[in-house]
Amino acid sequence: MEIQITSRHSKASQTLQETITAELSKLEKFYDKITSCHVILDSEHVEKTVEINMHAMGHEIVGFAKDESIGKAIDDAIGKVERQLKKLNEKVKSHKA
Repeated sequence: MEIQITSRHSKASQTLQETITAELSKLEKFYDKITSCHVILDSEHVEKTVEINMHAMGHEIVGFAKDESIGKAIDDAIGKVERQLKKLNEKVKSHKA
């Protein structure tokens, strides 16, 4: 899976980028046909915003979260994407049955 990280209004540290990459790589166990992922980190004033756009074999999965803590926003957005991947995987499995 190709992962691209974009940071707006601030610079994401190398550690943060590595953490995001590691967490997103774990999502492949829920659906192994993920082709690319674009993470947008936005930091305006106090509020931090994370948007994850993931492409998986004809499907687009989007997770969006806001919080005062960038770590919490990342965890929330990844949780939303994870839930959607599990749902997509079940949908594909039940369709094949």
